Amino acid sequence: MKKETKETLMHRLKVVKPFRFVWAVARQLFMLGLAYVVLYPVLYMVSNAFKPVEQYYDPSVIWLPKSLTLENFKIVLLIMDVGKILWNTFIIELLPALISTVVCMMVGYGLARFDFKGKKLVSAGVILTIIVPQQVISTSLYTSYRYFDFLGILGFLHKLTDVINTPNLIGTAWVTILPSLLGVGLKSGIFIFIYRQFFTGLPKELQEAAAIDGCSAFGTFTRIIVPTAKNIVISVLLLSVVWNWNDYYTPAMFIRVKDTIATALAGFQNKLENLHNMGTGMENIQTANTQIQAACLIAIVPLIILYLFLQKRFSEGIENSGLTGM
Repeated sequence: MKKETKETLMHRLKVVKPFRFVWAVARQLFMLGLAYVVLYPVLYMVSNAFKPVEQYYDPSVIWLPKSLTLENFKIVLLIMDVGKILWNTFIIELLPALISTVVCMMVGYGLARFDFKGKKLVSAGVILTIIVPQQVISTSLYTSYRYFDFLGILGFLHKLTDVINTPNLIGTAWVTILPSLLGVGLKSGIFIFIYRQFFTGLPKELQEAAAIDGCSAFGTFTRIIVPTAKNIVISVLLLSVVWNWNDYYTPAMFIRVKDTIATALAGFQNKLENLHNMGTGMENIQTANTQIQAACLIAIVPLIILYLFLQKRFSEGIENSGLTGM
Protein backbone atom coordinates (compact mmCIF):
# COMPACT_ATOMS: atom_id res chain seq x y z
CA MET A 1 0.00 0.00 0.00
CA LYS A 2 2.77 2.38 0.92
CA LYS A 3 4.66 1.43 -2.23
CA GLU A 4 1.60 2.16 -4.38
CA THR A 5 1.08 5.52 -2.63
CA LYS A 6 4.69 6.51 -3.26
CA GLU A 7 4.50 5.51 -6.91
CA THR A 8 1.19 7.36 -7.31
CA LEU A 9 2.68 10.49 -5.74
CA MET A 10 5.74 10.39 -8.02
CA HIS A 11 3.47 9.87 -11.01
CA ARG A 12 1.40 12.91 -10.07
CA LEU A 13 4.54 15.02 -9.64
CA LYS A 14 5.69 14.04 -13.12
CA VAL A 15 2.32 14.70 -14.74
CA VAL A 16 1.20 17.84 -12.91
CA LYS A 17 4.71 19.34 -12.55
CA PRO A 18 3.89 21.76 -9.70
CA PHE A 19 7.37 23.31 -9.76
CA ARG A 20 6.81 24.52 -13.31
CA PHE A 21 3.50 26.08 -12.22
CA VAL A 22 5.14 27.79 -9.24
CA TRP A 23 7.92 29.14 -11.46
CA ALA A 24 5.36 30.49 -13.96
CA VAL A 25 3.45 32.26 -11.16
CA ALA A 26 6.66 33.70 -9.68
CA ARG A 27 7.75 34.93 -13.11
CA GLN A 28 4.41 36.66 -13.69
CA LEU A 29 4.55 38.31 -10.28
CA PHE A 30 8.05 39.54 -10.98
CA MET A 31 6.97 41.02 -14.33
CA LEU A 32 3.97 42.71 -12.69
CA GLY A 33 6.22 44.23 -10.04
CA LEU A 34 8.68 45.43 -12.67
CA ALA A 35 5.85 46.94 -14.72
CA TYR A 36 4.58 48.74 -11.62
CA VAL A 37 8.00 50.24 -10.93
CA VAL A 38 8.30 51.44 -14.54
CA LEU A 39 4.73 52.70 -14.96
CA TYR A 40 4.24 54.28 -11.54
CA PRO A 41 6.07 57.57 -12.38
CA VAL A 42 4.15 57.90 -15.65
CA LEU A 43 0.77 57.27 -14.00
CA TYR A 44 1.65 59.71 -11.22
CA MET A 45 2.62 62.32 -13.81
CA VAL A 46 -0.60 61.96 -15.82
CA SER A 47 -2.77 61.99 -12.70
CA ASN A 48 -1.26 65.21 -11.34
CA ALA A 49 -0.87 67.03 -14.65
CA PHE A 50 -4.65 67.19 -15.17
CA LYS A 51 -5.46 67.72 -11.49
CA PRO A 52 -6.49 71.16 -10.16
CA VAL A 53 -4.05 72.66 -7.67
CA GLU A 54 -6.62 72.60 -4.87
CA GLN A 55 -7.12 68.86 -5.25
CA TYR A 56 -3.37 68.24 -5.09
CA TYR A 57 -3.47 69.33 -1.44
CA ASP A 58 -6.72 67.45 -0.78
CA PRO A 59 -5.89 64.22 1.13
CA SER A 60 -9.05 62.56 -0.17
CA VAL A 61 -7.80 62.81 -3.78
CA ILE A 62 -4.97 60.41 -4.54
CA TRP A 63 -5.06 58.97 -8.08
CA LEU A 64 -8.33 59.95 -9.76
CA PRO A 65 -9.07 63.70 -9.56
CA LYS A 66 -12.61 64.84 -8.94
CA SER A 67 -12.38 67.10 -12.00
CA LEU A 68 -9.94 67.65 -14.85
CA THR A 69 -8.30 70.92 -15.84
CA LEU A 70 -5.89 72.27 -18.46
CA GLU A 71 -4.83 75.20 -16.29
CA ASN A 72 -1.50 73.56 -15.45
CA PHE A 73 -0.61 73.31 -19.15
CA LYS A 74 -1.60 76.95 -19.72
CA ILE A 75 0.80 78.03 -16.98
CA VAL A 76 3.57 75.91 -18.50
CA LEU A 77 3.05 77.43 -21.96
CA LEU A 78 2.96 80.90 -20.39
CA ILE A 79 6.31 80.46 -18.64
CA MET A 80 8.17 78.31 -21.17
CA ASP A 81 8.70 79.40 -24.75
CA VAL A 82 7.97 75.91 -26.05
CA GLY A 83 8.53 76.77 -29.72
CA LYS A 84 11.99 78.22 -29.10
CA ILE A 85 12.91 75.42 -26.71
CA LEU A 86 11.90 72.74 -29.24
CA TRP A 87 13.93 74.49 -31.95
CA ASN A 88 16.99 74.66 -29.67
CA THR A 89 16.49 70.99 -28.81
CA PHE A 90 16.38 70.06 -32.49
CA ILE A 91 19.59 71.95 -33.33
CA ILE A 92 21.53 71.07 -30.18
CA GLU A 93 20.30 67.54 -29.51
CA LEU A 94 18.24 65.97 -32.32
CA LEU A 95 20.44 67.01 -35.25
CA PRO A 96 23.51 65.45 -33.59
CA ALA A 97 21.39 62.34 -32.94
CA LEU A 98 20.65 62.01 -36.67
CA ILE A 99 24.29 62.62 -37.58
CA SER A 100 25.50 60.12 -34.99
CA THR A 101 23.16 57.45 -36.34
CA VAL A 102 24.68 57.74 -39.83
CA VAL A 103 28.32 58.14 -38.79
CA CYS A 104 28.23 55.26 -36.30
CA MET A 105 26.67 53.04 -38.97
CA MET A 106 29.60 53.70 -41.30
CA VAL A 107 32.15 53.11 -38.54
CA GLY A 108 30.43 49.91 -37.41
CA TYR A 109 30.33 48.61 -40.99
CA GLY A 110 34.03 49.36 -41.45
CA LEU A 111 34.98 47.53 -38.26
CA ALA A 112 32.82 44.54 -39.18
CA ARG A 113 33.78 44.09 -42.84
CA PHE A 114 37.27 45.48 -43.48
CA ASP A 115 40.67 44.44 -42.19
CA PHE A 116 43.18 47.26 -41.72
CA LYS A 117 46.11 48.16 -39.53
CA GLY A 118 45.06 49.51 -36.17
CA LYS A 119 41.63 47.86 -36.29
CA LYS A 120 42.02 46.43 -32.79
CA LEU A 121 43.17 49.81 -31.53
CA VAL A 122 40.10 51.50 -33.00
CA SER A 123 37.86 48.84 -31.48
CA ALA A 124 39.52 49.38 -28.10
CA GLY A 125 38.93 53.12 -28.47
CA VAL A 126 35.24 52.47 -29.12
CA ILE A 127 35.01 50.37 -25.95
CA LEU A 128 36.87 53.10 -24.05
CA THR A 129 34.27 55.72 -25.02
CA ILE A 130 31.60 53.45 -23.49
CA ILE A 131 33.51 52.91 -20.25
CA VAL A 132 34.80 56.45 -19.58
CA PRO A 133 31.99 58.85 -18.51
CA GLN A 134 31.89 62.30 -20.04
CA GLN A 135 32.16 63.99 -16.64
CA VAL A 136 35.70 62.64 -16.22
CA ILE A 137 36.96 64.51 -19.30
CA SER A 138 34.75 67.60 -18.91
CA THR A 139 37.66 69.92 -18.06
CA SER A 140 39.71 68.93 -21.12
CA LEU A 141 36.56 69.10 -23.29
CA TYR A 142 35.81 72.61 -22.07
CA THR A 143 39.35 73.73 -22.87
CA SER A 144 39.19 72.14 -26.32
CA TYR A 145 35.90 73.85 -27.12
CA ARG A 146 36.99 77.19 -25.67
CA TYR A 147 40.22 77.29 -27.69
CA PHE A 148 39.29 75.07 -30.60
CA ASP A 149 42.33 74.26 -32.69
CA PHE A 150 41.93 71.42 -35.18
CA LEU A 151 45.21 69.46 -35.21
CA GLY A 152 47.06 72.66 -34.31
CA ILE A 153 46.44 74.13 -37.77
CA LEU A 154 44.58 77.23 -36.58
CA GLY A 155 47.21 77.96 -33.95
CA PHE A 156 49.95 77.66 -36.55
CA LEU A 157 48.11 79.99 -38.92
CA HIS A 158 47.58 82.45 -36.07
CA LYS A 159 51.32 82.60 -35.46
CA LEU A 160 51.99 83.19 -39.16
CA THR A 161 49.30 85.77 -39.92
CA ASP A 162 48.27 87.07 -36.48
CA VAL A 163 44.77 87.36 -37.98
CA ILE A 164 43.21 83.92 -37.65
CA ASN A 165 42.23 83.16 -34.05
CA THR A 166 41.15 79.91 -32.47
CA PRO A 167 37.34 80.01 -32.35
CA ASN A 168 35.32 79.71 -29.15
CA LEU A 169 32.70 76.94 -29.51
CA ILE A 170 31.29 77.35 -25.99
CA GLY A 171 27.66 78.44 -26.19
CA THR A 172 27.17 77.09 -29.72
CA ALA A 173 25.60 73.93 -31.10
CA TRP A 174 29.01 72.80 -32.38
CA VAL A 175 29.80 71.26 -28.98
CA THR A 176 27.25 68.54 -29.76
CA ILE A 177 27.41 68.48 -33.57
CA LEU A 178 31.19 68.14 -33.83
CA PRO A 179 31.50 65.01 -31.63
CA SER A 180 28.65 63.40 -33.58
CA LEU A 181 30.46 64.06 -36.87
CA LEU A 182 33.55 62.35 -35.44
CA GLY A 183 31.62 59.39 -34.02
CA VAL A 184 32.36 60.22 -30.38
CA GLY A 185 29.07 61.87 -29.43
CA LEU A 186 26.63 60.85 -26.70
CA LYS A 187 26.53 57.02 -26.52
CA SER A 188 28.20 56.72 -29.93
CA GLY A 189 30.39 53.88 -28.70
CA ILE A 190 27.30 51.79 -27.93
CA PHE A 191 25.82 52.56 -31.35
CA ILE A 192 29.01 51.52 -33.12
CA PHE A 193 29.05 48.30 -31.11
CA ILE A 194 25.41 47.54 -32.01
CA TYR A 195 26.05 48.18 -35.71
CA ARG A 196 29.21 46.08 -35.64
CA GLN A 197 27.35 43.15 -34.07
CA PHE A 198 24.65 43.32 -36.75
CA PHE A 199 26.98 43.70 -39.75
CA THR A 200 29.18 40.86 -38.52
CA GLY A 201 26.17 38.54 -38.72
CA LEU A 202 25.36 39.42 -42.33
CA PRO A 203 26.53 36.88 -44.92
CA LYS A 204 29.66 37.96 -46.76
CA GLU A 205 28.17 36.63 -49.99
CA LEU A 206 26.17 39.87 -50.28
CA GLN A 207 29.35 41.92 -50.38
CA GLU A 208 31.12 39.49 -52.71
CA ALA A 209 28.18 39.34 -55.15
CA ALA A 210 28.06 43.15 -55.29
CA ALA A 211 31.82 43.27 -55.96
CA ILE A 212 31.46 40.78 -58.82
CA ASP A 213 28.77 43.00 -60.36
CA GLY A 214 31.21 45.91 -60.28
CA CYS A 215 29.75 47.73 -57.31
CA SER A 216 32.22 49.76 -55.23
CA ALA A 217 32.59 49.39 -51.48
CA PHE A 218 30.59 52.56 -50.84
CA GLY A 219 27.98 51.52 -53.41
CA THR A 220 27.61 48.15 -51.71
CA PHE A 221 27.11 49.90 -48.42
CA THR A 222 24.46 52.37 -49.64
CA ARG A 223 22.56 50.10 -52.07
CA ILE A 224 22.64 46.71 -50.31
CA ILE A 225 23.74 46.97 -46.68
CA VAL A 226 21.72 50.04 -45.63
CA PRO A 227 18.35 48.71 -46.92
CA THR A 228 19.08 45.39 -45.21
CA ALA A 229 19.83 47.16 -41.94
CA LYS A 230 16.67 49.28 -41.92
CA ASN A 231 15.35 47.91 -38.62
CA ILE A 232 18.64 48.24 -36.78
CA VAL A 233 19.05 51.82 -38.07
CA ILE A 234 15.61 52.73 -36.72
CA SER A 235 16.48 51.13 -33.36
CA VAL A 236 19.72 53.09 -33.06
CA LEU A 237 17.96 56.27 -34.21
CA LEU A 238 15.31 55.86 -31.52
CA LEU A 239 17.92 55.25 -28.81
CA SER A 240 19.99 58.21 -30.00
CA VAL A 241 17.01 60.57 -30.07
CA VAL A 242 15.85 59.54 -26.59
CA TRP A 243 19.30 59.84 -25.02
CA ASN A 244 20.00 63.21 -26.65
CA TRP A 245 16.50 64.48 -25.85
CA ASN A 246 17.05 63.71 -22.15
CA ASP A 247 20.64 64.96 -22.05
CA TYR A 248 21.01 67.67 -19.43
CA TYR A 249 24.74 67.63 -18.76
CA THR A 250 26.09 68.78 -22.14
CA PRO A 251 23.78 71.81 -22.69
CA ALA A 252 24.11 72.87 -19.04
CA MET A 253 27.90 72.53 -19.07
CA PHE A 254 28.91 73.84 -22.48
CA ILE A 255 26.00 75.92 -23.84
CA ARG A 256 23.93 77.40 -20.99
CA VAL A 257 22.65 80.40 -22.99
CA LYS A 258 20.16 78.27 -24.96
CA ASP A 259 17.59 76.14 -23.19
CA THR A 260 16.86 72.65 -24.43
CA ILE A 261 13.91 70.63 -23.17
CA ALA A 262 16.04 69.08 -20.40
CA THR A 263 17.53 72.33 -19.11
CA ALA A 264 14.18 74.13 -19.40
CA LEU A 265 12.53 71.48 -17.22
CA ALA A 266 15.32 71.72 -14.66
CA GLY A 267 14.79 75.46 -14.28
CA PHE A 268 11.00 75.53 -14.62
CA GLN A 269 10.20 75.70 -10.91
CA ASN A 270 12.76 78.46 -10.30
CA LYS A 271 11.32 80.51 -13.17
CA LEU A 272 7.81 80.11 -11.78
CA GLU A 273 8.89 81.19 -8.30
CA ASN A 274 10.82 84.16 -9.71
CA LEU A 275 7.76 85.36 -11.60
CA HIS A 276 5.82 85.21 -8.34
CA ASN A 277 8.41 87.29 -6.52
CA MET A 278 8.89 89.86 -9.29
CA GLY A 279 5.21 90.89 -9.36
CA THR A 280 4.48 90.08 -12.98
CA GLY A 281 0.76 89.47 -12.54
CA MET A 282 1.21 85.83 -11.54
CA GLU A 283 0.97 86.37 -7.78
CA ASN A 284 -2.46 84.73 -7.70
CA ILE A 285 -1.22 81.56 -9.38
CA GLN A 286 -0.39 78.95 -6.78
CA THR A 287 2.85 77.07 -7.34
CA ALA A 288 2.34 73.31 -7.04
CA ASN A 289 3.75 70.02 -8.21
CA THR A 290 0.89 69.74 -10.71
CA GLN A 291 2.48 72.37 -12.94
CA ILE A 292 5.83 70.60 -12.83
CA GLN A 293 4.17 67.32 -13.79
CA ALA A 294 2.38 69.06 -16.67
CA ALA A 295 5.72 70.36 -17.95
CA CYS A 296 7.22 66.87 -17.70
CA LEU A 297 4.26 65.39 -19.57
CA ILE A 298 4.71 67.91 -22.40
CA ALA A 299 8.38 66.91 -22.56
CA ILE A 300 7.78 63.17 -22.96
CA VAL A 301 4.78 63.27 -25.31
CA PRO A 302 6.96 63.54 -28.50
CA LEU A 303 9.01 60.53 -27.39
CA ILE A 304 5.90 58.48 -26.65
CA ILE A 305 4.46 59.27 -30.08
CA LEU A 306 7.78 58.40 -31.75
CA TYR A 307 7.97 55.09 -29.91
CA LEU A 308 4.37 54.14 -30.76
CA PHE A 309 5.16 54.50 -34.46
CA LEU A 310 8.52 52.71 -34.32
CA GLN A 311 8.06 50.11 -31.56
CA LYS A 312 7.71 47.15 -33.94
CA ARG A 313 10.85 47.96 -35.92
CA PHE A 314 12.67 48.82 -32.69
CA SER A 315 11.96 45.38 -31.23
CA GLU A 316 12.94 43.63 -34.46
CA GLY A 317 16.13 45.67 -34.68
CA ILE A 318 17.23 44.79 -31.15
CA GLU A 319 16.51 41.10 -31.81
CA ASN A 320 18.55 41.17 -35.03
CA SER A 321 21.44 43.13 -33.54
CA GLY A 322 22.88 40.10 -31.72
CA LEU A 323 22.73 41.82 -28.32
CA THR A 324 19.84 39.75 -26.96
CA GLY A 325 21.90 36.59 -26.89
CA MET A 326 24.82 38.08 -25.01
